[in-house]
Amino acid sequence: MNDQKAIDLTELILHTLSIRQRSSLRGIAAEIGISSTWLRKQILKMRRKGLIKSWQLVVNPLSHQRRIFFLLLKTNPNEPRVVNELLDNYDQNSMSSLEGITGEFSLICRFHFPDATEFLDSLDHLYELIGETGFQKYQMIEVIKVHKERGLLVPQLTRQLKSDELKILLAIQKLGRTFDLPPSTYKIAEELPDSQPAIYRKLRKWENENIILGYSINTPYWQSKYIHTYIQVKAPLGKYNSIIDFCLQDERVIDVYRTNQEYSLLIKSRHLNLADLNDFLKILYHQAEIEDTLTRIVLDLLRSN
Repeated sequence: MNDQKAIDLTELILHTLSIRQRSSLRGIAAEIGISSTWLRKQILKMRRKGLIKSWQLVVNPLSHQRRIFFLLLKTNPNEPRVVNELLDNYDQNSMSSLEGITGEFSLICRFHFPDATEFLDSLDHLYELIGETGFQKYQMIEVIKVHKERGLLVPQLTRQLKSDELKILLAIQKLGRTFDLPPSTYKIAEELPDSQPAIYRKLRKWENENIILGYSINTPYWQSKYIHTYIQVKAPLGKYNSIIDFCLQDERVIDVYRTNQEYSLLIKSRHLNLADLNDFLKILYHQAEIEDTLTRIVLDLLRSN
């Protein structure tokens, strides 16, 4: 296999693992057209090379009461304590991503909390942290609705998770950061009080109920190959549906959030180059009567979700 074919296959495997609705490696291998044994070996190689950092359940954010917001913060390289403090004080479950960006702000963090008390406690700490920076400049963006996450569409739900169900899902997500392969139901059962058949039935049930949207990986590969952006969109009321529909269909769009801001649509996208980004913005403007956009390019991936 020549180098280009190897690169193409690596990208195909990583893309398929990043956006999939079922966890079965056998099904993924069949989709790609390779054997499951060979795929397993390739995944282990990618893990050793650092191309695959962890595995993740993509859980429908509507299935549990978790408040999501983004914090945009102005700092500078002479204040590394700010980044260190964020990484030290917030684990993956409360701050899933931290990225350096271009523009008037230099950091963007994605937070999510299970209840209002923890959210408010964290705000006190964040305001204290902001007050100690040289700029003391920030913006808080609250997410009102999630339309797309990690490339997967977010459908409406008929029920929310019970507290014991949420604990199991969070435990499985934690396990995904420790195993070389997607944790099997047998491995999960070893760590949890439920039996393997019970775990299997719950996962299938949650998949069918759209509580589990799919399965994904944390990989730094896309960061080195593509330009990632956060785009905030301002449009007249009633004009957002066509923009959202476009974003749901375009594979370059990773996440789509409706927010409480004047620029009330927040889009995260991935592009091959600046020309592709420019083309994407032109197409975006043709979807509706967009008044303005704010585009920030991701420079540094300090923590990824």
